[in-house]
Amino acid sequence: MNAFRQAREKAAEAGADVTVLCADATQLDEVGVLGPYDLFFDLSCYCGIPPHRRDAYAAGVTKRAAPGARLPMFGYGPGAFDDSWSGVTADELSTRFPGWQLTDVTPGTNPVPTFWFTRRRAAA
Repeated sequence: MNAFRQAREKAAEAGADVTVLCADATQLDEVGVLGPYDLFFDLSCYCGIPPHRRDAYAAGVTKRAAPGARLPMFGYGPGAFDDSWSGVTADELSTRFPGWQLTDVTPGTNPVPTFWFTRRRAAA
């Protein structure tokens, strides 16, 4: 929770109109995140969500995304951890995020497979 407090303090110091929330990314309806937003940023969140909950994440982000919104995502690739489900691929993101275009895939520099995926929502 210290990171959230620091984020709020820095936003206030900068005079920025920012809302900082701590919530389940698969349940955005329950915390009142409305949108539309032009930018989302995922730093290894999606790839750690169990597969049966990933559609809820994708639907929640898509519901709140303005036409042309950007979604840079950092994720671990399959096989990065000793389990059968964590990790993400560009093909999976294309399936779970219909209406979003993959604009870039850049491999990470970690000793395990990692990637930066950049997606853009279709314009209206």
